[in-house]
Amino acid sequence: MRGVCIAVCASVILWGCHGKTTIEQAQVTSTLKPIDTEHAPGMIEQYRFGMFTIGGWVNQNVGRHFQSVQAQNTQAAIVYMYRPDTKWNRQEIVASSLFINSERIPSLLNNHYYWIELPAGTYRLSSSRPLGVQHFQKPKYLDFTVEGGKSYFIKYDEENLNTRRELSGPLMLVPEKTGLNEIAFTQLKSESFNFVAQDQNTGKVRKKAQKIKREKYDPADDVQLIKPFKLWNPLTW
Repeated sequence: MRGVCIAVCASVILWGCHGKTTIEQAQVTSTLKPIDTEHAPGMIEQYRFGMFTIGGWVNQNVGRHFQSVQAQNTQAAIVYMYRPDTKWNRQEIVASSLFINSERIPSLLNNHYYWIELPAGTYRLSSSRPLGVQHFQKPKYLDFTVEGGKSYFIKYDEENLNTRRELSGPLMLVPEKTGLNEIAFTQLKSESFNFVAQDQNTGKVRKKAQKIKREKYDPADDVQLIKPFKLWNPLTW
């Protein structure tokens, strides 16, 4: 009898260990390099070479108006990046460069949005305006944490005087309600990126982020009413 009890207990313990291992293996990882958020960006982040992006004054591409998306991996989060339409943004000549964990992502232009898919964790989004291919400016940065299955909204706003002296500068993590209201009329003008290393459908592990190309834009399929339609009342003439 004692032998039976020992065998049952051992089986339960082994099953519990196996279950724990399975759960740990199921945790998704990122293609991004880890970053120490305990320290501010160093010299390498400040003085770097790289491509630059022409701003909205010249780059006046148009794209599909905002539509929400579902994460490709159920354990990942969607982070919407956006910049509203303003006179200030329309007059920009060179757009500020954006980096997630020191990896370059598309600059935000006037009236522009895209999204990135991230595993649960903490990340650093930084912004630096280049002079040609050289960055001199001390980067502004925003450290933020995401949970799997949730959506987040990050706004780029150079006109907000209250944040210019903050470490995050123009980068603002806004509440979902605010984000949905402000992103509604922005347009998809660039690729989006999936930084989850594992493909949930095939199990294949990526070494680089998956670039999600934007769909071919047809203005005829993207009509939005800015004001509600009202029938004309002849009695008011």
